[in-house]
Amino acid sequence: MRLFLLSSVLPVFLLSACASVAAPDPVPAAEPQVQTPVVQAPVTQSAPAVQRPTFEAYRDGLARRAIARGHDAALVARTIGAAEYYERTLKRDANQPEFTKPVWDYIRGAASADRIDRGRAEMAEHADTLAAVERAYGVPAHILAGIWGLETSYGRIMGDFDLFTTLTTLGYDGRRRDWAEEQVFAALELIRSGDVRPEQLRGAWAGAMGMTQFIPTTFRDYAVDFDGDGNKDLWGNEGDALASAANYLTRSGWTPGVPVAGEVVLPDGFDYSVSEVETMSVADWARLGVRPANGADWTPGDARLQARLLAPAGYRGPKLLAFDNFDVLMRYNPASAYVMGIASLGEALRGGQLVTAGWPEGDMGLNKPQKEALQQALTAQGYDTKGVDGLIGPATRAAIRAWQRDNGLPADGYVEQTLYRRIVG
Repeated sequence: MRLFLLSSVLPVFLLSACASVAAPDPVPAAEPQVQTPVVQAPVTQSAPAVQRPTFEAYRDGLARRAIARGHDAALVARTIGAAEYYERTLKRDANQPEFTKPVWDYIRGAASADRIDRGRAEMAEHADTLAAVERAYGVPAHILAGIWGLETSYGRIMGDFDLFTTLTTLGYDGRRRDWAEEQVFAALELIRSGDVRPEQLRGAWAGAMGMTQFIPTTFRDYAVDFDGDGNKDLWGNEGDALASAANYLTRSGWTPGVPVAGEVVLPDGFDYSVSEVETMSVADWARLGVRPANGADWTPGDARLQARLLAPAGYRGPKLLAFDNFDVLMRYNPASAYVMGIASLGEALRGGQLVTAGWPEGDMGLNKPQKEALQQALTAQGYDTKGVDGLIGPATRAAIRAWQRDNGLPADGYVEQTLYRRIVG
């Protein structure tokens, strides 16, 4: 009996923030909120305020460097030279829902009734295209539809930011300067190569474009012209957009037939310190008492698969085994909540359900200043978080688990307000 319903589930696109999960601002046109792989681009240090040039000076210097790279001066003037400083881009950057919403709210929005209904209709309408893409790349149709739905609500909310304006703004801000400038130069390469037309280069707040939200470098390296018409049209051609996403996943290591994740139950007294950090076979997890949530037995094929254990809401919430394809989807957007959103939506589109256990919805999460205070307190107590950035990443979760273990608590790496107050004091 097969255990998992999912047969599969992004710095690709890297900066999408999940189209319809968060309500779009009223103006200008709504844009996706889920950013693909760019979201976790390397951070560079901003120059001290007293030395910072004006936006216009930075923009003009960037234009000169583009020309020095061999780009046409007239094209540079129409693109980089016309860029304006856009505060809304920076506000979006500071409030990405994958990192700010409780995981259950994010997943509920990702697999909303409206998104499921629309997705089933889109899958029916584009069944031949999805089947052809699945045959060509080995990525299941329901996973591709999940990405399409979560990124842009099936192409309805692709964003209307001018690409050069938003990327130049991010470059000027300085936090991701190197990454943003690389995207600007890649966008010019796309125009020069003829892959896209200049007027097509509009998208989300962080430079992600099209139905499946590719940033320029990902577009350059992975976009495909699936229908062979000479234009890689990720904005208006479903085949090009879906095949490009599938191509990215396949080249990132997607394994056909391997699930993305499956819900499990754990025995009483389970040692949560192995969650997230240990990868082992399903057979080894079974020896630790981990069992399928649906009561089925592991199949021989399942038992050989490698997986990590996730407890995204701690020991009181659902638990899952995350397989290799989970990590491939993390290449699209490096947030576990994003991947669980894709998995939940994809599973719902084919009539299943990723998670059945209840979430601890009474828990109150931490805002960014509290996360920074938590990191400071842990480090001061000898539990090194490898820096203070207000993001609860692997190093911070490891520090939390160590604190929990030393204080007689389940070492699940999860913090809500009650535990926060205990740690911070």
